[in-house]
Amino acid sequence: MKIWKILSPRTIVEEERPDNISAPTQAKVKITKVLLAYPEIRAFTGASGVRLPRVPGMFAVGVVTEAGEDCVKAEKNARVFINGTYACGECSACRRGNADGCLSPVVAGEDCDGFLRDFAVCEEAHLFPLPPSVSDNEALFTGVVSLCEGIVDKLDVPKGTHVAVVGAGVTGIILSQLLIYHQAVPILIDADEEKLSVAAKCGIYYTFKADEELMRNLNEVTGGRMAEGCVFTSFCGLADDLPFAITAKRGKVIYAGMEFPEMSVHLKKALDKELCVLGATRDYAQCAGAINLLVNKAVDFKPLTAEETNAADIPALFNAKAQLWEKEKRAPLTILDMI
Repeated sequence: MKIWKILSPRTIVEEERPDNISAPTQAKVKITKVLLAYPEIRAFTGASGVRLPRVPGMFAVGVVTEAGEDCVKAEKNARVFINGTYACGECSACRRGNADGCLSPVVAGEDCDGFLRDFAVCEEAHLFPLPPSVSDNEALFTGVVSLCEGIVDKLDVPKGTHVAVVGAGVTGIILSQLLIYHQAVPILIDADEEKLSVAAKCGIYYTFKADEELMRNLNEVTGGRMAEGCVFTSFCGLADDLPFAITAKRGKVIYAGMEFPEMSVHLKKALDKELCVLGATRDYAQCAGAINLLVNKAVDFKPLTAEETNAADIPALFNAKAQLWEKEKRAPLTILDMI
């Protein structure tokens, strides 16, 4: 079986590796599509804190080709989303039987091999069958939807509450749509008018540019109260401490993303306002709920265009994206067709 491994910065190679079912609760999956985003490209560039070598690929869908005798839901030929984040089984929360509260979740493509490969052997518990109404491309976003649904839970805001979402990238736009689904009122903020235009096409009503008019616009929409909650999405390009200025006293601020850059913020404003500051990086416990949200069309993916390409020349693809990341600090989503 083929895998693609990042050996060192800017070096990705194809290798052959045997990978067979070794337990009755495992299934073998033919990987059909992989979603590449900024974590994979940052790893390829050798960004600070990245451990190499690694097989990248955090999110993937595929088809079950073989199932262990104890598998129940992972039937042969079933389309599945592979949950690349799961409980470590070793931390204090896991030892107490609280796997959903794991303190050190294992993440595919970071802590263990990812899904940039032609086949993967997975525990059945990490596989989620896909209904016919959910396309492969939509299913690839299950992990992001799961993260965003976990953020909504952490915000725990009443219906009608104003929530500022800083960053109109994929995470910010999906989160804003889910806030609307849960009857909150998102206010999406970004410096890029093109991104805000895409957000508007997704049905997000309040889209404000991060300029000199931002505070006036927020005051007008919130009646002077400011946002009762705020979510700052990583790598959005805006000031890291912007949430402290736009969140109401005793509000909740969440820094969210699949991973974070080095950050430096002045906490005095947050302390003066008695803000609650939290982080959210992943929520693997929400995958089943995320697929249900996809079935219910809670998120409109049509405006969220992603480049789709085949896996014919993966090194060239990674090199091109690395150049764009180092030049503009952005890595547009790419759907890799592995068939």
